[in-house]
Amino acid sequence: MRNKGYVTVFLSIMLVVMLIISTAVIHVVDISGAKTKSVTAVRSATSNELANYNRFIFDRYHILLLDSDAGGRGQGALEEEMTELLKENLGEDYQISDVEMSGQVGLMDDDLSEFKKQINDNFIYDAADYGVNEILDKTNGNDKPVSDETLNEVDNDIANEKEEIEKQEAEKEKEESAEDDDSQREADEAEKERMRKEAAEAKDPRDELKVYKDAGLAKMLLPEDAELSENIADMSILPSAGKGSETTEAVDTDFKSLDRMKLDTGKNTGWGKNLATEGEALIYARKYFNSLTDQKYPDTYLNLEKEYLVAGKDNDGANFNEVVDEILLIRFAVNFVCIIKDSVKMSECGLLAALLIWFFPPLQPVVKYLLAGCWAYIESIADVYLMVRGHKIPYIKDSTTWVTDMESLSHLDDYLDEPSDEESGLGYDDYLTILMALKGDVLYYRMLDLMQMNASMEGVQGSDTSFRMKNAITVFGVNATVVYKGKEFDIYEEAGYE
Repeated sequence: MRNKGYVTVFLSIMLVVMLIISTAVIHVVDISGAKTKSVTAVRSATSNELANYNRFIFDRYHILLLDSDAGGRGQGALEEEMTELLKENLGEDYQISDVEMSGQVGLMDDDLSEFKKQINDNFIYDAADYGVNEILDKTNGNDKPVSDETLNEVDNDIANEKEEIEKQEAEKEKEESAEDDDSQREADEAEKERMRKEAAEAKDPRDELKVYKDAGLAKMLLPEDAELSENIADMSILPSAGKGSETTEAVDTDFKSLDRMKLDTGKNTGWGKNLATEGEALIYARKYFNSLTDQKYPDTYLNLEKEYLVAGKDNDGANFNEVVDEILLIRFAVNFVCIIKDSVKMSECGLLAALLIWFFPPLQPVVKYLLAGCWAYIESIADVYLMVRGHKIPYIKDSTTWVTDMESLSHLDDYLDEPSDEESGLGYDDYLTILMALKGDVLYYRMLDLMQMNASMEGVQGSDTSFRMKNAITVFGVNATVVYKGKEFDIYEEAGYE
């Protein structure tokens, strides 16, 4: 009987122990399950927030970003959204004591590394399809057409011609002093008077060029059907604020200084290497932004977007002016090489120089090359005139592809026919690509400028007037504190766009 009592006590004790253990296990499992559920809920909340990416930016530019300012409501609005989602997913048994965003990585952080990465990772391209390889092929990488050797040849030619003229003038003076003949002096005076009259009638192309420059050369080149935006960008709120806003020094169109003209032939060079190394960015810009001759979207803040990428001015007109000057710098150098290698054209320049500077012959060789430079610039103007109207222009010209005379500015329409698919050479957008290649990292900042302008443009579907690129993030962390039955779970979850 006593033994039966011991057994009963023992079994009772064992039952209690088992109940305690079971209760403890159930509690541990419950807490563990609660923590797992909390982690899953936090992960779901961050994923849900990732899904709130800026759809305008993604749909148009294929760039993923989250507006940490939540459309002007502030980062706290995002934290509140995640808090409410956690409450909904976890239920009444859980209390959310704190949700805080941290560890954010901005699209513009670390010299725009996140933006560059998305361009490289997400943009599938074939360089040949978007013109970069074609530009390299058609220019043969010749991004400095006027070499130091060519300029030395010009100097040598001028020196030789000047020496020959001075020699002839000395012999002429010697002959005149030996001949004390009234009839000879009268003949000489008559010859000088004839030269004066011919010089007075001769047209200096530099004068005509000045008239057109003073009247507004870029405006003359702009096609009649071109539509410029009336919007003025607020540069102070853009990602590129304060970066690379300097204006390129244009060609000196007075053409009175040989040294300055030689200096102008060396500007806007060195783009060949950048075309290869910055290929992804250049192709991206060609694909996603408007230009004068390539309008992709009707609802942009600026109509001439690629021109903005080059010039960085606050309006279409100023950007077009700058682009025209920069293209003319490139074309001027190439055309100058062409004209000084053309003996017929140089002979024309020499004859005109002899008329214009008849009173001081030793200066004629210098004026001849200045006139050649002026003519090369006039040809460059014609090149741009044709390109903005859809034509392609051979990068290196010869006598068969040269189109102008020295008085062509008054009749550029004479050279205008309908563009043909058989035209070879480079078009306006190709030159914009070359100019973009010269801009370095500021090109990326200006692309973000345009995205921000368009994404915050009032009246455009999907836009948000409060959107700023400085608030764009691609990675963020969430610190959340969840309480379940008195037990606190401190959870950290990181999310980002891969």
